[in-house]
Amino acid sequence: MIAALGLGALALPVEARGGPSPLGELLRTELGLAQQAVALEEALTALEREREGAEYGAELLHHASRESLRRLAAYREGQEPRERLTRQRARAMVKASRGGVARLIFEDVGGDERASAERLSRGRMLRWLVRHDLHELAAYQRSEERARDELLRAHRELQALSALATVHAVEGDLVAMGRKATGPALARAHQQTRRALSSTPAHLRSDDERERLQQLDEAGRELRALRRGGRSLHRPVRGPITGRFGEYTDPVLKLPMARNGIELRARRDEPVHAPADGTVVMVASLPGFEQVVVIDHGNGELLMLGRLWKTTVAEGDTVSAGQEIARVAPKTTDDGLGTTAYLELRHGDKPVDPEPWLRY
Repeated sequence: MIAALGLGALALPVEARGGPSPLGELLRTELGLAQQAVALEEALTALEREREGAEYGAELLHHASRESLRRLAAYREGQEPRERLTRQRARAMVKASRGGVARLIFEDVGGDERASAERLSRGRMLRWLVRHDLHELAAYQRSEERARDELLRAHRELQALSALATVHAVEGDLVAMGRKATGPALARAHQQTRRALSSTPAHLRSDDERERLQQLDEAGRELRALRRGGRSLHRPVRGPITGRFGEYTDPVLKLPMARNGIELRARRDEPVHAPADGTVVMVASLPGFEQVVVIDHGNGELLMLGRLWKTTVAEGDTVSAGQEIARVAPKTTDDGLGTTAYLELRHGDKPVDPEPWLRY
């Protein structure tokens, strides 16, 4: 990510030397600094998202490691008595193979065919039990190997995440250095530009200067939005939130559950709009969500909209905030909330409550 910035955070535009600069030069300098500040804030936001995603991934890996260890202990605990029992039955089979089976078949039991049949049945049952024990032991061994492989894989991924955390720390330091240098330079350039603007009547400004002023206003708005904590999200539908993010009790099943997004009240066939600019990375059907559309919002953010049908976008399409992408589908399963549209926001792998970013 820092390579994408080209380390431009540390290469600040030089202020005009040798007396006052023309208005156009001052605007160019301030615009360059403002765009650089926006790039640094976006880099900082992306780093924070990646850090949150890495922490969430580490939590999952720690849980997977504990689960693998638990299964390994359970397999070993169950395998030991099974091995002892198999050895006992195998010894009995060896004894039977030294004449015991023949006795079961040919021994004179005084014409009692029923007793002979019972003995033969017990011999067959013993062989079947030994085969069954061997199959079970093989299954235990395969399961133990899988759990061991899962544990090793989790440890390797945790090591990779640890290395990634170090990279994030270095990148964060570089971005912080860039911000520390850019902030004062941007403030000085802004003051110089304001003074020059106050002495240059609007009707005397060139088209190029007016265009740069407009670009400066746009960069300023984007910078303020980033510093407030990120971009806002366009509401996909007009209705209020009826199902909030996090843990809840299902109103139909009366069971504790967790929701990774929010449910917004909607009408069947109501248009659903893209919450933000981005690229469509998935259009598919998921059980419980009917059709879904996933949008890559940039900076490591993914948006998923669900309970849709009649989608009008395809994978690879570029969409703009507010653009219609589908219609609200009728619900196939009653969840006590009525007809809704579903919105989920993820920073990396971590689900995040999208409600604070929704525009009202």
